[in-house]
Formats: sequence, structure tokens, C-alpha cells
Amino acid sequence: MGAVTASTAVLRRLRPSGGLGDRGTAALYLVVGLVLVGTGVHGPGGPVGGPARTWVHIGLLVLACTALVLKRRAPMVVLGVVTALALASGTVGGSLGLLLVFFDALYTAALLVGRRARAVLTSLVVAVGVAAPTATLVAGQSASQVVGATLQVVALLVTPLWWASDVRTRTELADVESRRADLEREQAALARVHAADAVRIAELDRAAAVREERAAMARDLHDVVAGRLSAIAIHAEAALAGTPDATRDRTALAAVREQAVASLDEMRSMILVLRGAPGATGPTTAPAGLDRLDELLAAARAAGTDVRARVDVDRRPLPAAVDHAAYRIVQEALANAASHGAGGPVALEVAERDARLEIVVTSALARADEAATGPAPRPGLAPSLGTATGLVTMTERARSLGGTLDAGADGPTWRVRAVLPVALPADHVGDRAPGAAPLDTLEAS
Repeated sequence: MGAVTASTAVLRRLRPSGGLGDRGTAALYLVVGLVLVGTGVHGPGGPVGGPARTWVHIGLLVLACTALVLKRRAPMVVLGVVTALALASGTVGGSLGLLLVFFDALYTAALLVGRRARAVLTSLVVAVGVAAPTATLVAGQSASQVVGATLQVVALLVTPLWWASDVRTRTELADVESRRADLEREQAALARVHAADAVRIAELDRAAAVREERAAMARDLHDVVAGRLSAIAIHAEAALAGTPDATRDRTALAAVREQAVASLDEMRSMILVLRGAPGATGPTTAPAGLDRLDELLAAARAAGTDVRARVDVDRRPLPAAVDHAAYRIVQEALANAASHGAGGPVALEVAERDARLEIVVTSALARADEAATGPAPRPGLAPSLGTATGLVTMTERARSLGGTLDAGADGPTWRVRAVLPVALPADHVGDRAPGAAPLDTLEAS
């Protein structure tokens, strides 16, 4: 199919759009032939002869030139007609004008016809080229006459074939070069499109990375600030709820100060990392994990929450992303239980089952109607601490690792259950811990 297309393209380039050139060529041959006949220049058969033969040559020449006008539309037909006229002319001495027309017709046919027709044409030329010198030799002609017959065959038959083959080859090569240049231009255009697509994809990836980083920062800020501020609010509420007591109030103020200092330390560590300060590389930048669960439980109990914990985790160490997410989920769940619960004991269970880490925090509901609406903020707490941001951040952390988180009423209790996969994919980035380096794109935005 590709060869047919290439041949069609070559023939289209070889054929002129109109017949004016062919008519001009035929008229030129007619004029030259008439001049040759008029001046007595004869063909290879000898002198033209008398006036009768002269008009025969002129008539055959006119017919041959008329047929030559159609040489590009029907090259083989025109070649057959001209060949017959040339042979007829040869019987009465021959005409150089007709030989020129024959030369052109043979050249055009060899140039324009298909591969099979060219093979047939070449076979005929070879057969005539061998037969003519052989016949001359068999007829007892001299060596010079044999050589002369051979040269005539080469001049009349071989030369136009060779010339047509050379022109055709050059045209095909030019067509191949043209198509290759077109292909290279198309490939260059396609490469530019691909480059533009790659730039757009990179920009989309960068924007998505920035959004993900900002969401992770929002979760970290919420976890760091909300839990500490909830403890501060609870201690302040306890101190203000009763009658003035210097010892109790001092204890509450000490707890408030401890929570405030801890919150400031964590925020300072996060800000140093985000700003890329030299002090960001230190113990304060290490992401919290379940190895600091005892500190978290102690802080919750110091805030007045009766936490009853059961931890059953065999795998040590856990993947950093899972370890940090589990710590933050426990921290937020305990802070929510302290802020919204009825004040009773809070049950915490952390266990590893079937390559999954399960976290369950259960606390009592303050009122029965909270089973449908969820726990309400405890009186006296700031409104910002009573929003659903904590549940959102916990859910996002679990989902970012391929886990799940469910929160809802379970009878008279409020139950938060998170399931995290212990084994993460090798290419998983996970949720950024406070101590992890931020994306460069975030600073650029």
C-alpha cells in the first residue's frame, strides 16, 4: 500500500497539469522534421527519394506528432502508434524527425508507466538490441556494420530507457526527501505539543502538591493548637467553676502554663521547619509517634480526663506516616472527649490486627439527644473548639494512608474508630509530619 502511494505521488509530480507543453513539444518536432525532410537529411535507410516518398514521410511525421500530444495520458498506446509509424517510415528510407518522435515516446513511456509495463518494455528493448546486431552478423555484414547497428540500437532504445530511469529515480528520491521533511516537521510539532502538555501537567502536579501540603499544614496546626488549647480551657473552666481556692487555682494555672508552653514549643518547631531556619534540625522537629503515647495520656489525665488505655501493637517500629497519623488521631480523639464528653472515663484501645492498626476511643455522651447530633461543646469552651474540624482532620489523615475513620454514637457513648494500614506502598508519601520538610512549591506560592 505504501509503495502504491509513493508511485502515485511520483507520477503526479511527473505529469503536467495541462497539455500545452506536450503540444509545444509535438509542434517543435514537426518543424524540425519538416526542415530535415526539406533539406534532404535522411534516416538510416538512405535517401528519401522522390516527391511521393517525401509526402509519405511528411504524412507519417504529422501523424506521429499528433499522437505525441497524448503521450502523458496514454504513453503505451502512443508508443505503439509511433513505433508503427516509424517502421512504416523505415520501409521508404526512414526519417530522422520520426526517430526523434519515437525517442520521446519511448522515454515518456519508460518514465510514466508502472513497474510491470516497464519490465515488459525493457524486455522488448533487450530483445531488439540483441536481435538487430545478430541479424546483421548473420546477413554477412562487416564488423563495422555490426557495430554501427549496435550503436543505433543503443542510441534509439537504450538511451531513452536509461534517461527515463535516471529521471524517475531522482524524482522518487526528491519525493522521499520531501515526505521525510514533512514527517520531521510533524514530529517537531508533535514534540512541541508534548512539551507544552508536560509543562501543563507539571503545573497541575505542582498546584495539587501545594494544595495537599496546605491541607497537611492545616491538620498539623489544628492538632497542635486545638488539643493544647482545649486542655487550657478545661483547666481554666475548672478553676472558675468553684469557690476561690489558692492551692487549686495555682495548680490549674500551672497546668495552663504547662500546656501553653508545650503548645508554643510545638508551634515554634513547626514554624522553624516551614521557614527553613537553621534551628529547625533538632529534637523538636521529630514527628510524634506512638512511642510518645504515655506523654499524651499523662497530659490528658493531668487535664482531668480519666483515660483507660490498652495498647497491643506488636510491630515495631511502625511506618513513620502511620505512627504519626495514629498519634495525631489519638490526640484529637482524646481532646474531643475532654471537650465534649460527659466527664466520665474515656476508653482508648490501640491494637494491630491483620496488618492493620485499629484505634478506638469511646467516651460517654452528656445527653441522650447527642446520639443523633453528636457531642456538643462543654459549656464555657470557645466556639472554635466546638466545631467539626477535628473529625475532618482525623478523617483526612486516615484516608491519606488508605485507611478509614468512623465517628458516631454507640448507645450512650460516642465512639471514634480509625483503621490504618500498617504496610504502605513503596512510593507512598503520606501525611507530612510537623518535623518533615515542606514542599519548595509551598514557599514559592
